[in-house]
Amino acid sequence: MPAEPSIRVGSFEVVPLLDGWAPLSLADELPGRVVDWEAERERFPWAFASEDAWAWHVRAFLLRDDAQQLLVDTGIGHLGHPPYDVEGRVDDSLREAGTAPERIHHVIHTHLHADHAGGACRPDGSPRFSNAQHHVHDADWRFFATATAEDDFGGRTAMTALEETGQLAITSDDRTIVPGVGVLHTPGHTPGHRCVVVDGGDDAILLTGDLLHQPIQVGHPEWASWHDEDEMLGVASRRIVLFRARQRGWRVAVTHFARPFGRVGEDGWEPD
Repeated sequence: MPAEPSIRVGSFEVVPLLDGWAPLSLADELPGRVVDWEAERERFPWAFASEDAWAWHVRAFLLRDDAQQLLVDTGIGHLGHPPYDVEGRVDDSLREAGTAPERIHHVIHTHLHADHAGGACRPDGSPRFSNAQHHVHDADWRFFATATAEDDFGGRTAMTALEETGQLAITSDDRTIVPGVGVLHTPGHTPGHRCVVVDGGDDAILLTGDLLHQPIQVGHPEWASWHDEDEMLGVASRRIVLFRARQRGWRVAVTHFARPFGRVGEDGWEPD
């Protein structure tokens, strides 16, 4: 699988690490909305897998400068299953990027669904990133403690070993993880969902986690995804953060879009 191009934001290189993609039904997206999918297909042809399916991609993002290396999410690991039929390849992706799991200092989990947290541990339960501190919002940790495997696809279970090894940082405040990299609580998709902002001074990038699933949500942040636990709270988070991104001219990185980088424009999503 070819590596996707990286971008630079200040001193940080932002490297997308792609597990792969799977076609998901358009009929399951944006409940209660009448969507002109033909218009969307004309504007964003790369976003679609077929007439009735969109191309759901699964990514983590490597952030690195001369001092440290961080991951935002870990990919799906060994927890993919139909229709989310993607295999984690974060080890291979890191090797292709010229690094290794033991060189990661921090892992920021936007939330604990398996397609974002499944790669935290190996199939035998051992931590994949042996020298990393894992940052999780307390509301997600508590929520997924009582979720069934069907609800979270095993994402929290994949991280059980990290609690035993003392590698978890469970917090609830917006905070700086390392200079230039901070987290924002953006609940709705899950109770503890976070976005990540990399501030390069004159430039910045927002890593959205699952704040976005479809490009049309950039122009219509009031359109909730059926994947959201609390649709109205997700709408509020999306409105606030996308407004901030547009006003401040931030670049944006999206986990599940077929093209990961873009901006919030006057007419919606503007892919790079």
